[in-house]
Amino acid sequence: MTADAISLFRPHELLAAGAIAPVPVPLGQPVSQVRSAAIPGVGASRHGVWHCTPGAWRRQVMQAEFCYFLSGEAIFHPDGGEPIHICGGQAAYFPPESMGTWEILRESEKIFIVFDEGQGAP
Repeated sequence: MTADAISLFRPHELLAAGAIAPVPVPLGQPVSQVRSAAIPGVGASRHGVWHCTPGAWRRQVMQAEFCYFLSGEAIFHPDGGEPIHICGGQAAYFPPESMGTWEILRESEKIFIVFDEGQGAP
């Protein structure tokens, strides 16, 4: 890797460029508002920064995802599994087809990598 291939990003600057919008599949009130900014990458993986306000909704990501919560507090309720409590400073890995419900308790931000189906997951 050469120095010209390395880029630095400030999460808050990336998020400021994105529009905030309601989550795709909300469950009740309040309706979470989400803002996401993808960082251009190599291949079909998506990675970037995500910001969300309190509320609940169905997770719609079918691919594997690794994320690190910068701040906030949330509970992920996997279909058929035990709830997972996640706070700022913690990382999580979701295998492909991890379906369930997100419950955002406090405004949250995370850095994420969503792997395409052809890539090996961590």
